[in-house]
Amino acid sequence: MCGRFTLRTPLPVLAEQFLFDLGPHKPADFTPRYNIAPTQAVAVVRTSPTMAKRQLAMLHWGLVPSWAKDSKSAAKMFNARCETAAEKPSFREAFSRRRCLILADGFYEWKKEGPHKVPHLFELPGSQPFAFAGLWESWRGPDRSSPTSLESCTILTTTANEICSELHERMPVIVEPSDYAPWLDPSLTDSSRIAEIIHSTDACQELTLHPVGDPAKLDRELKEAAAAKSDTPLFDSLAN
Repeated sequence: MCGRFTLRTPLPVLAEQFLFDLGPHKPADFTPRYNIAPTQAVAVVRTSPTMAKRQLAMLHWGLVPSWAKDSKSAAKMFNARCETAAEKPSFREAFSRRRCLILADGFYEWKKEGPHKVPHLFELPGSQPFAFAGLWESWRGPDRSSPTSLESCTILTTTANEICSELHERMPVIVEPSDYAPWLDPSLTDSSRIAEIIHSTDACQELTLHPVGDPAKLDRELKEAAAAKSDTPLFDSLAN
């Protein structure tokens, strides 16, 4: 599974690697995050037939299907198994038409050592940014008539590789850079091609693992420091 991750990479670097316009987002407001958790806003890259370029959006982490009676399900649907997402009612429409890249540069699992659980960070060499395979949805209330929508997302997971299986039997699907375009393409409905993207493992083989301090404490300290420098930092409001 994937229940906590990091995004510390500066916004201009992300824009260059994932080829999206900055739009209204300001680099100075994009502060490092060390403890991104379900129900918080996460940075997502997506596209659509009406978009000329890739778009950066902040979506609620925890998917709410368009037909849901309420948004309470979001807290439980922050992950989706890639093996069944194409058939599950909660995910199949998004799997077919609304795929996205969820930006990250590390993710956590906890290892029990004596009486304590020690957080361990998985990341690529040099803390390079990467993208989880994500699905997104738009919810307009139980009767689908709300003038505003809640846009939400989930992270696809797969069987853990040799590196990740040391701590958990599941891991997030990481999309290869060469597959960003087809993964984001809403016109791609070939299930065999989508399966190829999901099961590509080259990037996953480069993951490293090491113990770290309490991510919640570090994230809190960084947000406090950022708040002291700016009255309206982007993530101060979205990550609470």
